[in-house]
Amino acid sequence: MNLDHATFHVEKTKSLKLKEVNFKIKPNIKEQKRLFRTPLYKLTIIVEVNNQVYEFVGYNLNYELISQLEKDPSRFLVGAEPPFLSGTNWPDSGISEVVVANNVPLDSLIITDGTNVIATIYNDEIPILINWFKNLIN
Repeated sequence: MNLDHATFHVEKTKSLKLKEVNFKIKPNIKEQKRLFRTPLYKLTIIVEVNNQVYEFVGYNLNYELISQLEKDPSRFLVGAEPPFLSGTNWPDSGISEVVVANNVPLDSLIITDGTNVIATIYNDEIPILINWFKNLIN
C-alpha cells in the first residue's frame, strides 16, 4: 500500500460508534520510510466522549498491535502519555488505581487521563473495535 492509497482508504473509513465513545481517524497519515523495509503509516485516532475530543497521535496501527488486543485485552495499552487506551490488568500502576476507584469491569478497556475514566469499552464491544482496526489496515 502506498501513501496515496492509505490516505484514500482512511478517508473512506466510517467512524465507529460504541456505547460511550466514538472512534474516528484523522484523514492525514504520516509516512515513515525505512531503508530496506516497507514504510510505516502512522495514524491519528480521534476519540469523542461527551462532546470532548481526545487524540492518539502517530500510532503505527499494525497486525502486531491488533493481535495483542485480540490475545489479551486486559494487558493492552496505547499511549505514552495521557490519554491512554488501556486494558485493566496493570497491577501496581496508576491504571489499576483508576480501575478500582471507578468500579470498571475487569474484562473491558478504558480510556483514561491517568486519574479518571473518560470512557469504558465493554467486553462485548472489543471484537467490534478489533474489526474496525483491521479494516483500517486492509
